[in-house]
Amino acid sequence: MSPSSMTAVADRPSVRPAPVPTTARRGRILALVAIACAALNLRLVVTSLSPLLTTISAEFGFTATVIGVFGTLPLLAFAVFGLVTPLIMRWIGPEATVVLSMLLTAAGQALRAFAPDTGALLLLTAVALTGAALGNVVLPPLIKQYFPDRLAALSTVQMVAIHIGALFPPLVAVPLAEALGWRVALGSWSVVALVAGLLWAAQWMSPGARRTGRTARSDQGPELARPLYRVGMAWRMALLFGLVTWNVFTLFTWLPALLTDAGHTSAYAGTMVSLMVGVSLLFGLVAPTVTARAADTFPIVALGVAGYAGGYLGLAVGPAWLAPLWTCFLGLGTSLFVVVMTMINTRATTARGSAALSGFVQGVGSGVALGGPLLFGLFSELTGGWTLSYLLVAGGSLAGAAVVAYLERTPWTVEAAAAGQRPAARGRRSADGHRAEERQD
Repeated sequence: MSPSSMTAVADRPSVRPAPVPTTARRGRILALVAIACAALNLRLVVTSLSPLLTTISAEFGFTATVIGVFGTLPLLAFAVFGLVTPLIMRWIGPEATVVLSMLLTAAGQALRAFAPDTGALLLLTAVALTGAALGNVVLPPLIKQYFPDRLAALSTVQMVAIHIGALFPPLVAVPLAEALGWRVALGSWSVVALVAGLLWAAQWMSPGARRTGRTARSDQGPELARPLYRVGMAWRMALLFGLVTWNVFTLFTWLPALLTDAGHTSAYAGTMVSLMVGVSLLFGLVAPTVTARAADTFPIVALGVAGYAGGYLGLAVGPAWLAPLWTCFLGLGTSLFVVVMTMINTRATTARGSAALSGFVQGVGSGVALGGPLLFGLFSELTGGWTLSYLLVAGGSLAGAAVVAYLERTPWTVEAAAAGQRPAARGRRSADGHRAEERQD
């Protein structure tokens, strides 16, 4: 059976997994709750701040370019720690890494509420984002470690939690700031990260969970045949992730400003950010399963690109009163993040391969995405409008994403790619009904 076939079989509902011992089952239940709680924090750090940036800028006196810097910070953190996190995981273990992740997130969020100026706010936001960046990379391998037989289901749980964590902060940020001040509105979310850290600490210290973790880590699989920087498939995945993330964080940063510039209130703009995340959540409920089973992933990505294009076009030239419609289109595009994150896990057959691909794709891809929020604001400041931002920053990245998605449309595994294998031609399947792989001559 080929590596890709093994991944597909593990996710098929017709295959009954082997019975799980009671102690291991308890460890898996705790891991499930801990994964969901940790995932809540991975976008919350960003979306709890972006609706308040206009209010904070009025107090601190920073410009649109600085707002772009705030939008770039998550990508910088994800780029650096995407590459570093696999090394940290090898040093202290994945459970300890996620505990560290949540504690940094909680500390950064709590302390930035007391920031006296722009520099301190940037620094403490970077601390919180460091924790979120660690969590981004470590969660997919932990899902692979604890739930190798439930990848699609657990990817759905993770993505639903990420979307919920991104949906509620912009919905309540402005009303909470108006009632209690922006510092309370910003710092109160640290409690969520602290709870997640405590859950993972309990998971880490649980005897049953430790046995589950040791068993899983003992079967992480061999080292990849080649380092990922020499694997074309890994670079294409990283580029696709980068172009998708480019647009996700551009919108998290600038959608409130685009809507307020069109005449809407800050509270309405925050509601639209939540609507975008909510629509993305709806598509995210089915995207992991569809992506895991797809023989050709290009139509899925093309649908998301079309959603982005329609949303941007509507914001640029459409009537302002149709903002909810344009936002729904953008939500469809934003669900591409779910697709690419699912591909990271389904395109690896071992926990070791998943950790390596997760770190490489998120690290390099986030580096690619760095320019999105910054350039979007810079072009606006230079030209006095949004046209160039829409054309170059949004349009160029969407065209690139479509091309890369077409090149990487046939599912295969990172282990096979590193070993010099290549995916079978589209439509060709092995005798057991799954995609076959051929040896490259």
